[in-house]
Amino acid sequence: MIPAAGQPSRPGSEGPVPESEAPESIAETSLTKPYGRQYHPSPADWRKEVLYSIVVDRFQASTPATVEGDPADGCSRHGGNLRGLSTRLDYIRELGATAIHLTPVALNGSGSYHGYAPRHFMAVDPRLGTMEDFRQLIARAHERGIRVVLDLVLNHAGPVFEYADGSNLWRRVGEAADIRDNEIGIWPLELAWPQHFSRRGVIDDWNDTEQETLGDFPPDYRRLATENSDTQRLLQSIACWWIRESDIDGIRLDAVRHMDRSFLTLLCDTVKKYAGCLGKSNFLIIGEHAGDDEPMIASCFDSGMDAVYNYGEYRRQNWALHGQAPARELEESFHIASKAFGCDHGFTIRFIDNHDVYRFLRDAEPAGRLRVALAHLFLSIGIPMLYYGTEQGFRQSTQRLEPENLQDPADPGNREDMFLEGRFTSPSSHGDRFDTSSPFSRWTSRLIELRRRHTALHLGGRRSCSRNRTDRESTPSCATTMTNASSSC
Repeated sequence: MIPAAGQPSRPGSEGPVPESEAPESIAETSLTKPYGRQYHPSPADWRKEVLYSIVVDRFQASTPATVEGDPADGCSRHGGNLRGLSTRLDYIRELGATAIHLTPVALNGSGSYHGYAPRHFMAVDPRLGTMEDFRQLIARAHERGIRVVLDLVLNHAGPVFEYADGSNLWRRVGEAADIRDNEIGIWPLELAWPQHFSRRGVIDDWNDTEQETLGDFPPDYRRLATENSDTQRLLQSIACWWIRESDIDGIRLDAVRHMDRSFLTLLCDTVKKYAGCLGKSNFLIIGEHAGDDEPMIASCFDSGMDAVYNYGEYRRQNWALHGQAPARELEESFHIASKAFGCDHGFTIRFIDNHDVYRFLRDAEPAGRLRVALAHLFLSIGIPMLYYGTEQGFRQSTQRLEPENLQDPADPGNREDMFLEGRFTSPSSHGDRFDTSSPFSRWTSRLIELRRRHTALHLGGRRSCSRNRTDRESTPSCATTMTNASSSC
């Protein structure tokens, strides 16, 4: 490909070539609603839903499956894909989950099995499948009453350039660094300009607010300049494009605490109006804020997000759920969160484990602790998110009880293969783990059904504190929304 006049040159991209259907530029795409296409409507209230979180590469493989490196190595690509996931939708439905949350499916470079190092923001990674595979997965999920939430990475790209001086160290001055040979290996083409990146180097002190806000993620994930108005417009267009193309029901915004807050407000407003124009009047936007400052996390709702991860309660309650602290700490934690979130407490995402923290069950722990933890997950206020494999009793090979530890990281040991042929397993995850008759699976299903039958378990008993997030401002006509989206989205 020959760069356009004035366009930065682009290095040979590591990893696969995108499918021919994938647009190289935003200019090639349209946000106009396809004539006659019907989009799947939103649920009336997301608090009634149960999310099931999946690492796509580790869930289920189907022919053709792409394996890179040693499939027994937790940092390699194991072959899980979209077609494989489609074959397991009945398992998810029988379990009782009503929505699946997927790790990113955008094209990544070599080695990024997890999807969090995008190189092409408008292409499905061919190692996971095609855009048509993705559309078929979503359509089949909708046929079964299951909605799909996609993890969308808009904070950073993968290692798409190198700094001119060869150093990734944090720059302690306010000037952006130069890019080596002006080469940026990213798509769509409109993003391949230095001004769309912060270019301040890699974060080395997570307690430094400036670094946390403007720095690249280690080792070399380049931060997008979400404070730049031109960058904002491009990223809004990308988000809307995924909704139009795939019919997803919601997005999870990764790493929102590292993004410009004014951009988040603009993004949420534009995305929800655009989705509403397609018939998705209650499109879900989840903010992944992994901090401990609950008032700060709660402020994400003011930016227009519909739900946020409840890391504060997770970290406080973990000890009690493992039997290492008094049970009253569960109640005290609840009151702390209720005070911080107010009426939004019911819209927080609750979890007992996920792909960034240890599996709930540690080696040699009594299995009964997981039964109690699952009951706490499903029978408490908030939107429950179940991590794949937890319903089968997967365990983490660690004795640590603190939720996270940099010296003993949770991943990749918490991202086992679920499928029979998988070689990255532990004794608790070995073999075909889609057994709906297993004790933990039956227990999980019973809890989900109990939650479904009793409204107070998902909406709470204090009617004065219920907020209907479907009450939007009056929705403009579709034509008006499309016009605005085309200019700002």
